[in-house]
Order: sequence, then C-alpha cells, then structure tokens
Amino acid sequence: MPAPRNRNANFRLRSSPGGRPSRKRKPGKQAKARCALCKTLLGGVPNRSHSDLAKLSKTQKRPERIYGGVLCSGCVAQIVKDKVRLQQGLISREETDFRRLKFITGAKHAAK
Repeated sequence: MPAPRNRNANFRLRSSPGGRPSRKRKPGKQAKARCALCKTLLGGVPNRSHSDLAKLSKTQKRPERIYGGVLCSGCVAQIVKDKVRLQQGLISREETDFRRLKFITGAKHAAK
C-alpha cells in the first residue's frame, strides 16, 4: 500500500532503472480549442493529446477556411464584413473594434 502522501490521482509510483521507487506525474488533459475573440468553443477541432493529434492529417485538425481553428464562424463572418466595409470606405479604422483589427489587416480572402 502506498504511503498517504503518494495516494494522489495525479501521480503514480514507478520504479526507476536503478530499482528505486519514484513518483511520475500523469499528463493532464488537453484544453478545448476556443475562439480568440469571443472565447466560444470551436467546432471541428478535436480535443486530443499531442501524440494523437500528430497522427491526424492537417485537414482533420482544423476547419478548411480562413482562420480555421483560431476563430469561430461568426467572428470570421464579421471580420470579412468589416474588411469589405474598410475597403469601400464605409467605415474608418478607428470605428472598428481594436481586437478585430489584427485579423482584418491579416485577412487575405475577402470580396473585392
């Protein structure tokens, strides 16, 4: 029976190559992917360990659209609208939300 200080679900007792017992920490769970702007959970992004993600293809790791795996679809739609409005001169840079400005200036795919 392990000592009370070693009875923790986050640790396991294992023996080292020299035969001495050692405590090994169990790896924690991966955090779920969230939108960079509105912090909602992202759909289409798997919540797996790093070793499991490495076995997936690139298209299985994130959606195939602009800012896929970073922003949710609602925020992407708003960014595309704001970029078009900026290009047409309907709004100025000061009128846009400063959090979205980084994504608006970096967006390559927008209607002309």
